[in-house]
Amino acid sequence: MVKIRTTPEEFQVEEQPPHPGLITEDDTKLPFAVFELTKTGWETQALLSVISKKIGIPVSSWGISGLKDKRSVTSQLITIPRNYAPKNKVHGSGWSMTPFGGAERPLKSGDHRGNRFTITVRDIVHRDVQLLPSRIAQVKSVGIPNWFDSQRFGSASGGFLPGQMLISGDLEGAMRLHLTSPQPSDRSSRRRDKKRLRLLWSNLDELELESIQYKPFKEILRAWKDKSNTPHEAMIAAYSAVPRSLRGLWISAWQSEIWNGVLRDIILSSYPDHLLRCIEIGVGGPLLYPRAPVGRRGRAKRSLIENIAQTLNTIPQVLEMPTLDETRIGHMHPSMQERITSISREGHQMVKSLGIKMSNHERNTVVFPTDLEASVPILDDLNGSSKHKRWKCTLSFDLPSGSYATNVVKRLFQ
Repeated sequence: MVKIRTTPEEFQVEEQPPHPGLITEDDTKLPFAVFELTKTGWETQALLSVISKKIGIPVSSWGISGLKDKRSVTSQLITIPRNYAPKNKVHGSGWSMTPFGGAERPLKSGDHRGNRFTITVRDIVHRDVQLLPSRIAQVKSVGIPNWFDSQRFGSASGGFLPGQMLISGDLEGAMRLHLTSPQPSDRSSRRRDKKRLRLLWSNLDELELESIQYKPFKEILRAWKDKSNTPHEAMIAAYSAVPRSLRGLWISAWQSEIWNGVLRDIILSSYPDHLLRCIEIGVGGPLLYPRAPVGRRGRAKRSLIENIAQTLNTIPQVLEMPTLDETRIGHMHPSMQERITSISREGHQMVKSLGIKMSNHERNTVVFPTDLEASVPILDDLNGSSKHKRWKCTLSFDLPSGSYATNVVKRLFQ
């Protein structure tokens, strides 16, 4: 498997500005101030929390159109109400925020036109070096399924999603997953707290709040242990103590897992197995990529690629994100209808009682990376050996908002 993000500088993301009319450059009178946020080694929401404390901006006041990965160098536009806006550039360790202009309203998810990616891919075997030109040609001709990739399912643990448990009516299961299940991204304090909570879960009354070091967990558990509430009320209060943005990601991950499953059903019914490359990612997978297998040449291969593209053109151009809105059931793909109608009454009641909102926007099923180019592969200076050489190259391409660059890397190299 190839390697990316060896350093943040080897995964660069430049957010493309919104369509003309939303942002006015150099305007300092519109009600929302626009800044260009450049960062290295920060996840967007975590950084905005830090900046909020630094310059006194409520966390809820930020407007962003996309989340950017932590292990990368990224630039994006953000908005804040004018009365909170600093007049000059603000910066800190690994980030800077530079005045850009103004807007009539805050930025919201999906406002940006897309992202420009520049990615160094390492540890490439010789066979993939040889096949790269033909794979790029196929991607340009056929496109790729617009999968939600593994980053979308970062809340998963042990094969389960907190959002999946909420939708099934198991609030305690969702909270237990969040508070006790280890994840690779856990730092030492969170890892220790999760271990302590796993041991005491059956009797949280014995837990001393002072023993919890990770502050967000402590706030959740304080609400849970509030004796003035009934057990059910306490659990609801604990759920409400989870940051709103994180709760939103739980539900988005569940929606994305369902969406991937429906697209997978469609692709499996459209192609024979030998024309599909299957890549496992755990929750949300496997991902399937239609492609002409190695061995075909000349006119036969060109004809096969054309047929693959024509078949991909026959599947629905868009799929709606799943919701529990009964008025939308008839508009859903049959595979999605089946998944949604199987949700229990307890799940519906849980969603209603918690006031969970779900976006029902449409998402393209196929995406075409534009301006896709690859540098000439050279020997990788960090991987391989004299007997087992490895190569590296740099990919650059544009994707529409919401599409995953790692999806392109998987198609080209795995």
